[in-house]
Parts: sequence; C-alpha cells; structure tokens
Amino acid sequence: MALAAVALALVGCGDAGGPDESLGQSAAALNANDQAAFTYFVGKGLTPFQAAGVVGNLDQESNMDPSAVQQGGPGRGIAQWSVGGRWDTDSGDNVLAYASQQGESPSSLQLQLEFIWYELTTFSSYGLASLRATTNVTDATVVFETDFEGCGECDQSNRISYAEAALAAYGSSTYGAAYVSQSFPLATTTLTMTAGQVIPSYIELKNTGTKAWDSNTRLGTTQPRDRTSAFADATWISPSRPAAVTGTVAPGDTYKFEFDLAAPTTPGDYDEFFGVLEEGDVWFSGSGQGGPPDDDLEVKIKVVAATEPADAGAEHDAGHGGGEAADGGRPTGDDAGDITPAAGSSGGCSVGATNDATPSWAGALGALFAATVVARRRARSQHAVRGEARR
Repeated sequence: MALAAVALALVGCGDAGGPDESLGQSAAALNANDQAAFTYFVGKGLTPFQAAGVVGNLDQESNMDPSAVQQGGPGRGIAQWSVGGRWDTDSGDNVLAYASQQGESPSSLQLQLEFIWYELTTFSSYGLASLRATTNVTDATVVFETDFEGCGECDQSNRISYAEAALAAYGSSTYGAAYVSQSFPLATTTLTMTAGQVIPSYIELKNTGTKAWDSNTRLGTTQPRDRTSAFADATWISPSRPAAVTGTVAPGDTYKFEFDLAAPTTPGDYDEFFGVLEEGDVWFSGSGQGGPPDDDLEVKIKVVAATEPADAGAEHDAGHGGGEAADGGRPTGDDAGDITPAAGSSGGCSVGATNDATPSWAGALGALFAATVVARRRARSQHAVRGEARR
C-alpha cells in the first residue's frame, strides 16, 4: 500500500482550549505504532472498526508518536493530552500521575495506550459506551473525536481516512481474540492462594478473527512465550498450555478456556501471563494478527504457606466435647459413657479424674481405662472402615 503523506494540524485535548496549533509534522496513512495500538484496543474488546476509529484519531493527533509535543501548544503524547490538564495536573486523571503509579515512563507507547483505556473505562464522559455502540468505522472515528479528544479544528476527514487505512491494513486478521471475562480477579487485585491449593478457573474470549477456532487454538503462557508455569497441573495440556478449544468457535462467538490453577508449594508472589495461539501456526499477538498482546491476560497471585494440620485424633476428640485427655484425665462428651466407675470409688466421680485427694493407684487405673477406651474406639473405627470397603 502506498502511504500518502498529507499536511496535518495537530491539536491538544479538549481541556487545552484555544486555537489548534501544528506540531510541524506530516502524517502518513499508517504509522509505525499503528498496528500495536490497533491490536491493543481489539484485545480490550473493541471491534476492528472501533479500534481503527481510535487509531485514526491518534494518527491525526500525533502520528502515533508517544514523544510528540505540540508546537507552541500544550499537547503531549499520542492523544495530545494538555499540559496544565490531563497531561500533568487534573486530579485522578493525568498521564504523569498514572505513569508514576504504574512505575512506567510517561513517554512509553504502552503506558499511553493503557492510560487511554483507563480514561475510557473510568470516566463515562469520554464516550466508551457510545464508541461500543457504533456500527461502522466512520461513526467510531467521530465518536472518539467528539467525546475523547474534544478537538477544535478537528480535520475530521483526515481522521476518517486514517481510520479506514488502519482498518484495511489490520482489520481482517486471520486470528484474533478479545477479552470477555475471567473467573479470577483482574491484575489490579492480587489473588491469594494457599500452597498446594487448586482453583478451577477460566478465561472467556471472543473470536475477532476471520477464521474459526479449532482444537489447535490454545491458551498458552507468555512473558516469555512457552514459559513453564508454576501453577500447571494434570488438567493442563502441558506446563505451558492450560487449555484448548473443544469443537469449533466461529468468528464472533465466544469460548471459555477452562483449566485449574494449582498453587506451588513455595510461598511467594507470582505474575502469570497468558496469550492465545494456533498451535504450529501463529500466536494471535504476532504480526498481522488481532491479539491480545502477550502482556494483556494477566493474573497476580500471592501464595501463602498452608496451616500445619492438627493431629487427626485430636481433631476427632475436639468434635466430641474434648474427648480423652492425653494424660489420662477425665473423659468428657460421648466418651464418658464408655467408662464405668472403678469399684470402691466414691462420689460417683469418673475414673481418671485426679486431684490431691486421689490415690496414685486411682490415677494409674484411670489412665488404663482411658487407654482402653481409645483402643476400643479405634477398633470400632477400623471395623467400620473395613465394612465400608466391603460394601
């Protein structure tokens, strides 16, 4: 495809105010970072034409350059957020503060894409609902221009042309998946598991490509790809493949990749990443495909040490009002009925109760009776187990 260069007036976001000012650059129909941005937004669940509408706007704003600075104006970054506003000062809504929270550079393309998504999902006025309601690339471009960019002299026809070019170049990916839901918390929240614990899990994705998924369509570990996961168990296809499609999934349909998360025995903090691939062919995050990116499907997990199990006999006795005392003391609960007071004992006290007035032989006899009770109960239990096995 020939890339036609056109003159471009770059503008700041709506909070900048004042006339539009040029960065002194020209924009091409496609830019170096367009595919990464397109893949990112499709991976977030936008349709290809909606993602293209966003890309067309960002091309108009900055040539998709995260280091872009508006000539003589306040615009910064791919969306030309304004100095004195959404770039550095707006409370709860500025690039610099968000970058600091994430521990990333504000000039990073990935950070700026993430901040756009943060704004869209946090502030309803930026038009995510309206964007999702669009049915074609032109409407998607205009909605993002109006609600998110809030531009002055918008050069709308340029934005639409750039969006159409992005859709033509990237919108017909053979393979692509968009996030729908998952059983575990989003990566903004840490999942806590006990060492050795197993949790049934799933990730639900939508087929946004042009080809149906089949048994070779699999969930795989990423960061790096094909990484051996510490949470793999026997339900996984392999230590790097949690699950695969059963049957076929047509374009536009969704599928739940179901698998178990089995916590390792070593406590610590873990960061698990997953992607989608057509085994033996291509990763969905690869060049020309529809994503999601390798770092998009993420679960943060904190594994804590398992509590030491109590003695089985002690647990059983605790459930019966205390059971036999380990030192031959007085039994309580249903065990008390198993013991007959010793001949010659006074006051109706159970054998084994000890105090200063009790002769030493009585305490010893009590211990013997208590031991006999334990042995008899265990024999009954073993007999019941053998009988259950025979049944």
